[in-house]
Amino acid sequence: MIDPNLFIDDDGQPYFYYGGGGRCAGARMHDNMTQLAEPLTFMEGLKDFHEATWVFKRNGIYYLTYSDNHTENGKGANRMKYATSNKPLGPWTYQGEFLAPTSSDTSHGSVVQYKDQWYVFYHSSDISGRGNLRSICVDKLYFNEDGTIQMVQQTR
Repeated sequence: MIDPNLFIDDDGQPYFYYGGGGRCAGARMHDNMTQLAEPLTFMEGLKDFHEATWVFKRNGIYYLTYSDNHTENGKGANRMKYATSNKPLGPWTYQGEFLAPTSSDTSHGSVVQYKDQWYVFYHSSDISGRGNLRSICVDKLYFNEDGTIQMVQQTR
């Protein structure tokens, strides 16, 4: 179990997610936040999932973002992709890529809203020049009217 994610819905219900090795699972949690309230369910509808699950909600739409597992020229070239649902545990509808590969071997991230603006946090190796020595990056995240996410313009 790697890359855990905790999401708390508008009604206060917490959910636990994790993903790794091409599998992503989630479940409701008890209010004590230390136990699952039900068995883990594997998320359906994700395409090319590898790891780094992150769930958030915007305008009634649930978003599950994640990293794929691509390589280019023998180096990591992960992209961040996402799927949407009208329920916190899916089923999910694959929507596509929203963050192109960075200079890092992986692309893991999170999405948050702050003062009416959405942001994506991720990492790169621009400072170190080494694929596994990462630095934090943050860029604005924009949505289309239909709720789909626009490609992130990496400011580096």
